[in-house]
Amino acid sequence: MKLKIILIVIIALLAGNLASAELNLAQRLSGRILLQVESAGEAWYVNPADGKRYFLGSPDDAFAIMRRLSLGINNTDFNKISSDKNLTARVRGRIILRVQSAGEAYYVSPMDGQKYYLGRPNDALNVMKRLALGITNADLAPIPAGQLELPKTADSSVVSPKTNPPASSQQSLLEQAAAAVRNNDASKTQSYFTSSLRPAVTYTLSALNADSRLLLANILSGAKLTGQTDTKKTYSTTAHFFLGGYDIPLHFYVQKQPDESWLITNL
Repeated sequence: MKLKIILIVIIALLAGNLASAELNLAQRLSGRILLQVESAGEAWYVNPADGKRYFLGSPDDAFAIMRRLSLGINNTDFNKISSDKNLTARVRGRIILRVQSAGEAYYVSPMDGQKYYLGRPNDALNVMKRLALGITNADLAPIPAGQLELPKTADSSVVSPKTNPPASSQQSLLEQAAAAVRNNDASKTQSYFTSSLRPAVTYTLSALNADSRLLLANILSGAKLTGQTDTKKTYSTTAHFFLGGYDIPLHFYVQKQPDESWLITNL
């Protein structure tokens, strides 16, 4: 009987130690990019917010996931990262968006606390893989996998510069505007906005660099339908401001015009 009790205690202690080891492993890998060295180098991001790992597949999917899991930050706090120890500790391993700088995306390495600009999708994936840590399938398995619903890639060839989509597909209008922004086509981009906004649209495109235009396009194409009437539709997205603990709502309005076309009324 005593032997059985001793064995039960030993087994319980071993199980507890294994569970603790798995938890400690997940905590140590929080915010890291992991490469499955036994599975063709598949890349994963361990999100510190929920402790789950997210698969970084194609460059576009990886970039979309990074932005969906990101934190909004203002320029003042952004400039303090690396020099302010408390602030740096709070954002280590996080993907941050500069909400006052066209949503530029950066990864704060949990290893050195430095900011790494993610730029275009291909550049972003290359940066993440360069900073990644190799891991075996056995060590990766205990970390739960998370999933996000990603927006479909816009097809820039569907709508011509002078044609608006029907009222039943206004999400396509935002996506087409996003495609024009990505291509830096000012004339085509203007065609999706009301005439009063077109000078501002032209100025915005000329003021942004290629990476900033890409980020603006991703914000446009990522907005979702949140309200509608017969003449107006509202599309919204949210940037979470981590350091302030609040969300920054972004809204785009698509309105029916007198000639029955639909145009975006704000930027």
